Amino acid sequence: MRDLVAAMINESSTNVARMDAINNNATPEIKEQLKEGNLGITAAYEAAKLDEDEQKEIAKKAAAGKNVRAKEIAEKVAEKKAGDDYETPHPESITSLCYSCQKYKDCNVKTGTCQKCDQYINKAEAEKTDEQRYSEEQDAIDRQTKKKLQERADAEKMEHLPSEGNTEHKQHEIKIVASYYEDVVSGKKGFELRKNDRGYKQGDSLKMLEFKDGKHTGRTIDADIIYMLEDYTGLTEGYCILGIRVTDYTGKVSETDTESGAEHE
Repeated sequence: MRDLVAAMINESSTNVARMDAINNNATPEIKEQLKEGNLGITAAYEAAKLDEDEQKEIAKKAAAGKNVRAKEIAEKVAEKKAGDDYETPHPESITSLCYSCQKYKDCNVKTGTCQKCDQYINKAEAEKTDEQRYSEEQDAIDRQTKKKLQERADAEKMEHLPSEGNTEHKQHEIKIVASYYEDVVSGKKGFELRKNDRGYKQGDSLKMLEFKDGKHTGRTIDADIIYMLEDYTGLTEGYCILGIRVTDYTGKVSETDTESGAEHE
């Protein structure tokens, strides 16, 4: 409709839009000064954005023959917007899916704003090696297991920790591979996945013997079983997860590796 009116009066659609804004928002004083030619259409349009008192002041200046420029009125409008009630916009940027797609080089419709595509293939995920995928899976299992053990231990508030005077608790000798030794000592690996064929119980202790290349290195770790998880979804029947707390360890490797009669993992 605006374009049609503009064509009929031989005027630009922009000026028609400004006239409409002036008609709806300008005071009679501003309209009168526009009609008299003391204000240009742009100046009147900018003035129509101000409150009634400010519009009357502008109209008074124009009627007195003063040169009221549209730029000055626009600057005044901008100053008001920058006041206490003005909220600075914070637009969110879009990271296009195209940049991380495996087909980016060959795609003929890639854009900088793509958010969804039925041909999208995550390049980083698709090009992972089997070793990387296996490592990620093991890390996820370790995190989930450690979290579950911690939650259970916290829920029970450690009520069933082994007491020093309880002689019914057993000590179990087990083997651990050398690659796990430091993680156990540091507390990073606070659990053991074991076949429960030795009658493990919460409150028992472990003598963990480090083995490398089939031989005992001489290093050992003493730990208490502070929590035990078995008959749980995802666990193979007959296996259990032991939550452990290291109480002591030896850091030196013996000069002559010795074989041990410890039970196999």
